[in-house]
Amino acid sequence: MSTFSTAITGLKAYQTDLGVIGNNIANANTTGYKASRAQFSDLLVQTLEGASAPSGNTGGTDPLQIGAGVIVGGVQNIQTQGAIEPTGRSSDIAIQGEGFYVLSNGESQIYTRVGTFELDANGNLVDSGTGFKVQGINGDISIPLGSNAAAGTTQVELAGNLDANAANDPVTPTDESALDTSFFIIDSLGGKHQVNVTFSLPGSANTGVWNYAVTSTDGTFTGASAGTVTFASGGSIDSSLTTGPASAGGIFTFDPGNAAASGQQFSIDFGELTGFAALSNVSMKRQDGVPPGSLSSFNVGSDGKVNGIFSNGLVKEVDTLKLASFSNPSGLLRLANGQFAETPNSGVAQFGAAGTGGRGTIVAGALEQSNVDLGTELVNLIIAQRGYEANAQVISIANQIQQTTLNLLR
Repeated sequence: MSTFSTAITGLKAYQTDLGVIGNNIANANTTGYKASRAQFSDLLVQTLEGASAPSGNTGGTDPLQIGAGVIVGGVQNIQTQGAIEPTGRSSDIAIQGEGFYVLSNGESQIYTRVGTFELDANGNLVDSGTGFKVQGINGDISIPLGSNAAAGTTQVELAGNLDANAANDPVTPTDESALDTSFFIIDSLGGKHQVNVTFSLPGSANTGVWNYAVTSTDGTFTGASAGTVTFASGGSIDSSLTTGPASAGGIFTFDPGNAAASGQQFSIDFGELTGFAALSNVSMKRQDGVPPGSLSSFNVGSDGKVNGIFSNGLVKEVDTLKLASFSNPSGLLRLANGQFAETPNSGVAQFGAAGTGGRGTIVAGALEQSNVDLGTELVNLIIAQRGYEANAQVISIANQIQQTTLNLLR
């Protein structure tokens, strides 16, 4: 009768193995799916006779034991890297390396490798399959499309020439001794303010030294806003002789006179001005302030930084994806939708940004595919089928032997 019991355990074990293999095959194309593997173990060993030690002229004997079958000792999660395939969808992201995305269902944290994310009606970044909120370093990641933002000016670059032949001589009006140029800067609310820069010769002769003064028609400057620039014999500015704010990095402090932040500081770079014998012509080359614009899209960098992209070209960091790592990822509890939960054997989740603490990097516009090797699974399927059939054959033969024994009584 024990033969029947042993073979039945084999049938049950291989039936479980077939279920595991079948599930792997069914999920061969499931995004972020991690394959499983059944592990067999001896069920029980019956000892009919113990071992004996050598004595006198006889040697020792080994124990006499009969196995009682097999069980599935465990189903292991195989957390190897799946292939990464581009999707062209900016909210799809994949992890190259170790780590899991962190999701919140409002009560607990869930972990996943499936990066099919999207924005819900409230601007929260969520898992598209469950609606669980994606977690960043600062909590729920929120990207309010349509919100506005501006950036105040912090840098202005001037370019042009101040005529080396200019002279302060009223008899020759073509030799102008002064030059005015104006441009706009942006305050913290996106408002524009006109700034005027006046260059003038300090005396009647041009010795390569020019005075400059910075003013505004709709705001005021506090602190120093005037000084001198000196040109070397080669026509470039001699920074060692330049005075005023331009000599200390060009820092000017501006009060826009409205609800915008007062004490706005920005620099004016005079470094590209030249002092050649040509007509004076100075203009603004660039400034880094931007007027108001609405948040229109977002992207995720390889370091996990979530950047909001505004219609005015402004890019602002919204948050940073929070990734979790575990000392034993195979010990995680498998849930539905490619999600996992922490267990005592997985270790406590260690949180951090992508690229830190052994966590992988982010690949935007792509998804991680299943790590199932379909060829291997089909071979395993044949092996499991043969194992099941062999155990069924054991039952059939045991039944024939028992029938033969019963026939002895006839």
